[in-house]
Amino acid sequence: MDAIGNTPVVKLKRLFPNAHVVAKLEYMNPGGSIKDRMVRHMLKRMPASTRRVVESSSGNTGAALAMASAVLGLECDITVPETTSVEKVKRIGAYGANVHVCGAENEGTPGHGYQAVAERMAQERNAFYLDQYCSELNRQAHYVDTGPELWSQLRGEIDVFVCGIGSGGTISGIGRYLKEQNPALRVIGVEPLHSSYRQMVTDVSAPGQFATVIEGVGKCKPSRSFDPTVVDDVIQVADEEALAWGRRLAQEEGILAGGSSGCITAGIAQLLPQLQGKRVAAVFPDSGAFYLSKYF
Repeated sequence: MDAIGNTPVVKLKRLFPNAHVVAKLEYMNPGGSIKDRMVRHMLKRMPASTRRVVESSSGNTGAALAMASAVLGLECDITVPETTSVEKVKRIGAYGANVHVCGAENEGTPGHGYQAVAERMAQERNAFYLDQYCSELNRQAHYVDTGPELWSQLRGEIDVFVCGIGSGGTISGIGRYLKEQNPALRVIGVEPLHSSYRQMVTDVSAPGQFATVIEGVGKCKPSRSFDPTVVDDVIQVADEEALAWGRRLAQEEGILAGGSSGCITAGIAQLLPQLQGKRVAAVFPDSGAFYLSKYF
């Protein structure tokens, strides 16, 4: 658990040769994603009597919690939507956790979605429920940990922070910390088409049904962990663009990152005319190794 954090920042000098764009490689955390930080922060605040933990996850939080449960000797149950990649499901199980594959939250079957199942399971089994989509601790973890680390690594030389929006905790926590250091800094969110966050920030509606193959970003309904007051703008990216840029990251930068990182990179490319002369930083949440059967 002490190995979590201090992940490297690298410049994307081949994809963006005429701009200053850097990415923080969060897949180099021991559990394979940025969610290691949030899980560690939350578990430090769980009741001392806790013997069992439960969480709903698109995969990375589940793996982070399963890893931590192995370290701490906890029973662990993770619910995931059926769209979760096979690599992620196997990864969670490899740590010894119980994986429950459920429906998505937007399928019109109340009580059967992966979040509803996790909440019910936590109550029935008297378990500690992390509840990343609603917990204040989600964004707090990145406010006290990831944000200060990124600011220190870049020596404060950052004008724009670009981040994907899933549960909303990462962009809200890092964004708030960075803006406290430099109020002129801009925070820009990236999500798939027809996701719900852009309307919260810009009042631009997103007509059409939300559906995406990109795991970890976008929601049909906003998460309560998201703080829209921190974010200046949200742009949306088509799945095919996200996947294309994800493959370019691997083939041109040697960075095998997940679909959400491809989505973020596609968003930066879309914003490039506005970013001339700006120092841009992004967070790449996880590895493409968890999606080889799906994206590559």
